Amino acid sequence: MLSITVLFRFYVRGSTAVNTFIPYITFIGYGFLTSLCAVFYGSAIVSDEIDGRGLTYLQMRPLPKSMILLTKFAAYVVGTVVIFGLSHLLLMGIMQTHPKLKERLLVIGMSFRYTGSFALGLFVYGTFAMLLSVRFKFPVLWGLLFVFGWERITALPFMSTGIKRISLSHYLMTLFPDFKLRGGMLDDLLGNEPPEWWIAIIVISLLTAGAMWLAIRIFKDREYLM
Repeated sequence: MLSITVLFRFYVRGSTAVNTFIPYITFIGYGFLTSLCAVFYGSAIVSDEIDGRGLTYLQMRPLPKSMILLTKFAAYVVGTVVIFGLSHLLLMGIMQTHPKLKERLLVIGMSFRYTGSFALGLFVYGTFAMLLSVRFKFPVLWGLLFVFGWERITALPFMSTGIKRISLSHYLMTLFPDFKLRGGMLDDLLGNEPPEWWIAIIVISLLTAGAMWLAIRIFKDREYLM
């Protein structure tokens, strides 16, 4: 994405294209990279420790198993959010030097809102990836089937709103900023009757808390033999 941004900065001159570039590339990155990174890094919270024989050592320490899991999850969230946030700020900084960019201060503010959206997506998808990691032997495979199977199918424009409402992306996209996005772009994903923002927050909170509780419960009760 950095190379695309550099080429765009020096070779594109149209005012409309310049001012919609950050929103569009963020929208694409949010829909693809967030879920992909969450699956790979979130699934590795437990599986890497099992493969590296480190879980046995951690379980011998005088720490609750739930604390081990939550600490590793917190490290995943902080690490990925910092990477995404700095990357987006770098892209925005490059575009700030374009002479045809308008509303520069607003674009800077939107970059922080986008970082918040990235953080929320990484947290939610990462929680479900962690649940898959403690429950299944091949969590990455199950995670990819979920985010690139079910989540993508429900986001198709011709799917009914009722089907869309039983996916995580439906509620996450409800909270995504629609700054300078083409009209109807989010409508294709959300359907004709998108939920209110407060409903999306409640649903996301309940689903994430439930997945977190279930992951901790399974991790505490399961014996990981090396």
